[in-house]
Amino acid sequence: ARRQAQLVLPLLAFVGRVLVDVHSSRELELRRLRASELTSLISGLGPAVIKAGQALSSRSDLLPSEYLDEWQKLQDRVPKFSDAIAYEILTEELGPLEATFRRIGAEPAAAASLGQVYKAVLADGRVVAIKVQRPGCEETIALDLHILRRYSSVLTRLIALLGREIDLVSVIDDFGELIYSEIDYTVEAASGATFKRLYGAIPNVSVPAILPELCSGRVLVMEWVDGFRLSDGATLATYGLHADSLIDTLVQCSLRQMLDTGFFHADPHLGNLLVTPAGELTYVDFGMMSFLAPKQRYAIIEG
Repeated sequence: ARRQAQLVLPLLAFVGRVLVDVHSSRELELRRLRASELTSLISGLGPAVIKAGQALSSRSDLLPSEYLDEWQKLQDRVPKFSDAIAYEILTEELGPLEATFRRIGAEPAAAASLGQVYKAVLADGRVVAIKVQRPGCEETIALDLHILRRYSSVLTRLIALLGREIDLVSVIDDFGELIYSEIDYTVEAASGATFKRLYGAIPNVSVPAILPELCSGRVLVMEWVDGFRLSDGATLATYGLHADSLIDTLVQCSLRQMLDTGFFHADPHLGNLLVTPAGELTYVDFGMMSFLAPKQRYAIIEG
């Protein structure tokens, strides 16, 4: 009941404000403001809601551009959790850290919806990224999905009043299946290794090596990648790179994934992609993966 109040009431209150905007014919005028308000709201509602916002930030078929622009900020506005707790989890999963790591960053290099990333140096000198899962992540996600599923039909009807036809019941069902596979980092480690094997040799595409011997359900260790975002135009210019060619690489790689092998990255937002100074497009997160059966691939090609 406490979590319902924390989760559902703010969302219903927000939808109510937008309905008032529509009734007063000010929805378009206030859309940018409401999108910013919703982004701030989502960033404090926990990993499942943040992940859902990130996943929807590329769905121009479902949401207005103002919301998509704001929700892309969720990739950078995820609150970090205690470094001391992160170190405790690392020790629980990998044993004494000094036996494996020469150095681990005191602060996270990045914070994501389900975990946060530290830059570290192994005992043999290799530089790696360590992803540590948020404490209580699975329990929080299970509870939130249960609550959101329960209220999804009500929210669907309210959203319909805004002129948007979104079947939230189906969206939450599909999302729940994907996010549960993402909670187990051993699954992500296996997916990353498969992705590297299938697509790591594509021109201008790179995939960091996964270190499976240092991965567990709550910890994932992979090769560190120095890079920057595809949207960082100033840095692209510094290295003489062009966004158009990188986007073409992304499109070609995505088509290869979906139409050739069928194993594809289901969450290729800007936070999961880096561009290296050498101009390679690098995939750095493999939590949300999916597969198209041959029949589905043929249907897409024929369509």
